[in-house]
Amino acid sequence: MLAATIRSSRVSSLATVQRSWARSYATDSPTVFGMESLLAAIPKTAPPKGRGHPRNLYPKRNDWSFKIEPAADIPETRLRLHCHSTPNNTISTLTKADGSTIAWFSGGSCGFKKGNRATYEAGYQCAVRCFKQIEELARTDGNIKVDLFFKGFGQGREALKIALLASEGERVRELVATITDRTPIKIGGTRAKKMPRN
Repeated sequence: MLAATIRSSRVSSLATVQRSWARSYATDSPTVFGMESLLAAIPKTAPPKGRGHPRNLYPKRNDWSFKIEPAADIPETRLRLHCHSTPNNTISTLTKADGSTIAWFSGGSCGFKKGNRATYEAGYQCAVRCFKQIEELARTDGNIKVDLFFKGFGQGREALKIALLASEGERVRELVATITDRTPIKIGGTRAKKMPRN
């Protein structure tokens, strides 16, 4: 009998607290728990719908639902595409953010011999093969961004730029985050090589 009385008094006091909490929350009274200054700093919002009451904070047993996180929450993988373009060759290197090489292509590895390694077409083929590698990584890793670095003034530099704007670079174009020119410019310094005679 005594236990039943205690249980009923607990239930009635809990219901009183819940009613007072809900009433103060609905009226947005600044005197809840005597924290007027704290409540004044919090922006006023409407009371939550559905599960705002203390009894409804936790879902029912059969009401759990698991959301698949969007791709934006996947950590971003940063890659670097270096295009080193010299008068004699074009070397395109795809690396991770720490500089470790994933893949590299040059005019010679693309099948061009001797002087043909320095041509526009050799640079274009290097760029296209690098783009295919990036597309494969994007398919497996998901969220990746590419930093593009140019070095040198050979024909391969222009070839990579044109390939990026063409249909071959359509999927890679939207992954490019930054474009940087790393060509070293000499101001003063040592004596330059003599001009070739033609």
